Amino acid sequence: MYKDLKGYKVLITGGSSGLGLAMAEQLLSEGASVMITARGEERLLAAEASLAAKGYDVCSCPMDVTDEASVAKAAALAEERFGCLDMVVCDAGIGGNAPALKGLAPGYRALDVPVEAVRQVVGTNLIGFFTTVKYFVPLMEKQGRGRLLYVSTSTSTMTREGQVPYGPSKAGAEAMAIILSQELKDKGITVNIICPGGFTDTAMAPDGALDFMIKSGRPVLKPTVMNSLISWLASPDAEGVTGQKFVGKDFAPPAKIREV
Repeated sequence: MYKDLKGYKVLITGGSSGLGLAMAEQLLSEGASVMITARGEERLLAAEASLAAKGYDVCSCPMDVTDEASVAKAAALAEERFGCLDMVVCDAGIGGNAPALKGLAPGYRALDVPVEAVRQVVGTNLIGFFTTVKYFVPLMEKQGRGRLLYVSTSTSTMTREGQVPYGPSKAGAEAMAIILSQELKDKGITVNIICPGGFTDTAMAPDGALDFMIKSGRPVLKPTVMNSLISWLASPDAEGVTGQKFVGKDFAPPAKIREV
């Protein structure tokens, strides 16, 4: 879509698979330099090798957003590798695949959820977002500009029954993103929220969910659903756009976006 991202430096959390990996490849194909991070080192290295084999300027760093020391170490490596960052995409997240949710019967409600599951999901989706921001935004502040993106979910999913603790964790992170869009504006950093817009075939889905969606004839999105959107948000056309939420499957580059 945009082929002029040479010299553009990007950090993507949760970049070893799913939406994160698809967005990484999209930006790399347009000339950007990208560092991908994730918890699972084996899959992370495999993703890096696959992208590097295509001639892309990619590197990786193991990082667990729930471990502050791990995030600090990755930020130091990113600074050593890039000096500064133009974009940070916060894609790391968990939902129905949270370890403490394993074994719950389909159709579980909020009061069936173990407290530990809430800690795990909020720890990744909300506190992990905050920790990432705290350590990586300074690499955008160094140059007086940058673009911060948080990967969320649709509002209907966020507030639908059966979505505790995933929905509340995303709602909290979205609220924080809007606050950050105001607090970082005078530093030249924009903050926006992005989501695919429906069930997406990624590892975040609980066991059996993909088969259920297919058998019931419901739509299943591919991880590439964000490609057009991420390209536009990295482009000069998105300059100054902040405090917005965009849906990947419905996205078409707008003539003008009203700031909130």
